[in-house]
Amino acid sequence: MHRIFFFIFLLLVQWSMFNGQCSMAFAQSRLYVRGSAVPGGVQELTRFSTSTSGRYTFKFHGKLLPGDLYVTTTETPRSASRYYAPKLVDTNIVTNKADYTQKTDSIGSEWAVLFEADNYRFTVDTYNKQLTGELFTRWYEAWICGGCVEDEQGKGISGQEGHWQISSGKQMEQSLDDPNVFEWTGLLKSYSYNQEPKRFKINGQYGWSPKVLHPFTQDASILTASQVWYNGSEDYKWTIKNDGYYRIRINVFEETIQGEYLGTEKPDGIETMDDEDSSLFTPHSSLSGIYNLAGQRVSKPQRGLYIVNGKKVLR
Repeated sequence: MHRIFFFIFLLLVQWSMFNGQCSMAFAQSRLYVRGSAVPGGVQELTRFSTSTSGRYTFKFHGKLLPGDLYVTTTETPRSASRYYAPKLVDTNIVTNKADYTQKTDSIGSEWAVLFEADNYRFTVDTYNKQLTGELFTRWYEAWICGGCVEDEQGKGISGQEGHWQISSGKQMEQSLDDPNVFEWTGLLKSYSYNQEPKRFKINGQYGWSPKVLHPFTQDASILTASQVWYNGSEDYKWTIKNDGYYRIRINVFEETIQGEYLGTEKPDGIETMDDEDSSLFTPHSSLSGIYNLAGQRVSKPQRGLYIVNGKKVLR
């Protein structure tokens, strides 16, 4: 009798694994893409942890070629391989939440890639059995906003005392080597006047939408953070433990973040603008901006030649 129950249990486990309804103990831990559209023939996807409950997604960032792409559970074809096949034939990899099913072979399991590009980005959500893909659009600015970036936000504004103000945000510097990379070094401090005094998030514009970066869990430490949640459905924020100077670096294409605590002493290389400069170099306006000669927007320009409101200005 015990053997019969055990046999039934094994059948249920196998069926559940095949249909993607298994417990976390049997969850897929690695995914790969193969096919003529994949440079090198095969690449492993990056696993992103999405919550403390153990759920995660798999992501691709990079170049694809015209051809077919297969999402599969093994690096090389095996009898145990499973393919995540689109429910509709010839579904493009650039798609808004296309549902997929699991198959035991590659026939009819391909995703279509129509042309070569370096900025493909897609996510495989194994919990909801969906694939979302895009051609990533370059960011031109990024802002750190929150209760720890500036004191007394909303002061003097009726009904806004302590509320985060976009005008208090700190603009990050765009890398000259990689336009997807932004970095900021400055003071973060728990300001008791503000709401959520130890928290912050990152916006992709001088405003709260449409682009915003969150952590996957509330109060994730910036010192251990590694991945970001783009336009997350929960308004989670990163948190600081100690007051002081931090260096924060993000890659908006690869969806990564790094934070470093530099101590309480002001690091070398951080300048404070002179009063005579501040009237010209004002980043807090969507109608004006400071750009270097490479066309990249900056917030704390060093000495040099810049484009300010369409005019060349020597700082």
